[in-house]
Amino acid sequence: MNASRFAFAAAILAAGGAQAQLMDPASQPRLQAQPSPEARAFARMPAPFERAYMVDEGAHPFTRLFEGYRSDPRLVAGINLNRYLALEAGYRERKDRGFHSIDPHDPLDTTGALGTQGFHTYVAVKATAPITDRLSAYGALGTAHSERRGGDALGKTDNVDTGTYTRLGAQYKLNEKASVIVESQNFGNTSQKWGQDTNGNGVNAKLKLGF
Repeated sequence: MNASRFAFAAAILAAGGAQAQLMDPASQPRLQAQPSPEARAFARMPAPFERAYMVDEGAHPFTRLFEGYRSDPRLVAGINLNRYLALEAGYRERKDRGFHSIDPHDPLDTTGALGTQGFHTYVAVKATAPITDRLSAYGALGTAHSERRGGDALGKTDNVDTGTYTRLGAQYKLNEKASVIVESQNFGNTSQKWGQDTNGNGVNAKLKLGF
């Protein structure tokens, strides 16, 4: 009796093992390790976002439409470390005139000579946080170096400043080719030292267009 029970149990186990072997491996559940939020945040960015970037944030679309006008450069270059962090460097004129008519007496307008009246530069770590599909916020912290040159510097002290660079901003994507950007940035102590001799500090808003 015991022998028959043992044989019956062995037959059931053998049948179950054979059925398991016949099952499609793809249909069997698998345990897969899921990356932590921290690992996803610092994962390498997929192409094409791995490449370094360099843009002129001061470029204005109207310069292509109206002869005799230009915009002062606001040069930004950086390297993306991951989806949220980047190393960035930037340059802008001490007095940025934005979109303006070309001045035949200004070396910047006639020959492209940068910094003849002074400039702001910075190196910083930039962090970007997507809030929604259309809205993102960003901030940057680093070191700024600024110089005041030209007539505004004659007879004055404190024409060179090195200090903390900060920037906070938000970008809202209107569509695939247009975004609204509002940001605040500060270059060291130039606001306190130079006052109206620079317009690099403060809050500004702009419409970014792509064609």
